[in-house]
Amino acid sequence: MKSNELVWRTLVDNALFGNRRWGSVADVALKAGVVEATAHLATQKLSEIGAIDRIGRGGFSVVSPEKVLTLLCAWRNLRVDTVAMTTREAVRDVSKDTVAGFALGGPDAAVQLLGKNTVSDFSTTVVYASDAVLASTILPVGDEVRVLRMDSRASLDWDGFSSFAQTYADLFATPGWQASEFRGALRERFLSDREWDDVVVNDG
Repeated sequence: MKSNELVWRTLVDNALFGNRRWGSVADVALKAGVVEATAHLATQKLSEIGAIDRIGRGGFSVVSPEKVLTLLCAWRNLRVDTVAMTTREAVRDVSKDTVAGFALGGPDAAVQLLGKNTVSDFSTTVVYASDAVLASTILPVGDEVRVLRMDSRASLDWDGFSSFAQTYADLFATPGWQASEFRGALRERFLSDREWDDVVVNDG
């Protein structure tokens, strides 16, 4: 993933689960695992479209997680980021033996987030694997699972499944009605409130 995508993913995931305020752009950069200059550029775009509200000296609040997520979706390119295509059986075998550096994404992560499967069947999914896992694993060629490289921040934060923002963006970038159904269910669960209901008052 591009560094600006990591910033937007961090902001969405934190905003949806209670943390909309950031003391500085440097704080976001640290949390996203990117250089501060990248975070400045990523948040500048968000400021231009009204997705964040500047507060005090260098701080800001996310007032529209949906706008931030929309930017992330627009930039997401699964084809470019794919390192391999493999089989679900191979992924099951790896997941049995791997504790860290491996996470299910796409439909599998959506089911985890929703607590149920809103789509009875899906043909393809995605997994994330760290460089260490990729270097130590031989994956047979297949067409059921798209293998993506896991960034260092995801390796620390994810617990077996990709985060909400990553899952949603990956589903957005995936063709087919199944991906659309999962994305719709995630939107209804996590983004059903009107964004202006959550505007943070500038108290700085």
